[in-house]
Amino acid sequence: MEPQTRLGLARLTKMAFDGIDLMPLRAELLSKSEQSEDTDGIFMDLSVIDQLHGNQEEGLKWQAKALEGHRMFSINRRETAQPKLLVFAEPSHVGGNTPIEFLLETSDFEIITYYPDLTPGAQNVLPEHDVAFCAVPTDSEIAQPFFETVRALTVQSGVPTFNLPDGAVDLDRDVLAQIFPFVRGLRFPKTTRITRDALISALVAGGEEAALSEVGGYPYIIRPVGSHAGLGLEKVDDRDALVDYLLRQPSQDFFVSEYVDYATATDGQFRKYRIVFVNGKAFPCHMAIADQWDVWYLNAHMDQHPEKRAEEAAWMEGFDADFAQRHAHAFEALTTGIGLNYFGIDCAEDTDGNLVVFEADNALIVHDMDSDAIFPYKSKHMHRIFENFEAMLAKTSGMTVAGAGASAH
Repeated sequence: MEPQTRLGLARLTKMAFDGIDLMPLRAELLSKSEQSEDTDGIFMDLSVIDQLHGNQEEGLKWQAKALEGHRMFSINRRETAQPKLLVFAEPSHVGGNTPIEFLLETSDFEIITYYPDLTPGAQNVLPEHDVAFCAVPTDSEIAQPFFETVRALTVQSGVPTFNLPDGAVDLDRDVLAQIFPFVRGLRFPKTTRITRDALISALVAGGEEAALSEVGGYPYIIRPVGSHAGLGLEKVDDRDALVDYLLRQPSQDFFVSEYVDYATATDGQFRKYRIVFVNGKAFPCHMAIADQWDVWYLNAHMDQHPEKRAEEAAWMEGFDADFAQRHAHAFEALTTGIGLNYFGIDCAEDTDGNLVVFEADNALIVHDMDSDAIFPYKSKHMHRIFENFEAMLAKTSGMTVAGAGASAH
């Protein structure tokens, strides 16, 4: 069965990011789906559009409908035949798999996304391809059986597959510190995973601090397991705050972490960095600066502060000679210990100069959608990442990537 074509996540997200109303396109796609037999690619695009408009439930229904008919979907920006990249993905929301389309938005690769059937005894037939990439996040509930299935499929095909771990890989917050018990200059907030029932029982008995002793005392940072982008993330300063949090938050499992005060002593601002690693080399993605501890790029409002953007630009420009040199030992430990060809971290520096890693993930989004007028310095750094990522894949497919050689070192 041939892959069905689609517009894809990156193109639709860029349209929405630029303020284009996707509703007329949605109506057009619905009309096409009624007139065509090749509807599954259309359903996948409808899934993305509905999710971008905040209707995840409806979007996932479109995705499930598409997967009833097809398990392969193609994006090819060129009219002629191109090297084929096979991306192994799981059915998920738009941020669930490595957003590889953003990394290859200007690439010559034809991207074929494949959703393997994990049902025992299922016949998964791979399409023709030159190189493959495993996009499923390591914290997925189906990560281990998924990886096992992909390993079996790729052994049969003999085609190189990137980001497919040899064994179990768990990048959950409570596990990271165990992977790196002690590395000079590298710090992970002490974190434990605890159920709602266990927390409530400890609170009733007045022993929540004993139950959470391995992460220290108040204040704690708490979040639901599986949450991202700050959803459900709070700092609890005392027992009453913890009780109040549980009354408002219905989740059944939580990560509780020590609070790391990473404010810069000179101005009291919090600086958080996103860095990605491509084939062992670190690249800067962004720096967010805010006067609050729970900072990420959107709530830092970097677009409204030219002085913050000037600092971010200087950090990105001097990254290789400064930040990467200071944390070279930590970076080497991360790439060796995690063992993936591509992953990212959200991190900061504490008052002792240690690299504090809050999250490591192989599905962090990296994009070049920011306005050139407001962020004129960012695009070249994003394209260094894209070129090196494409060069990593191309090396095994016999393809050459213009400009990648100079930036790959």
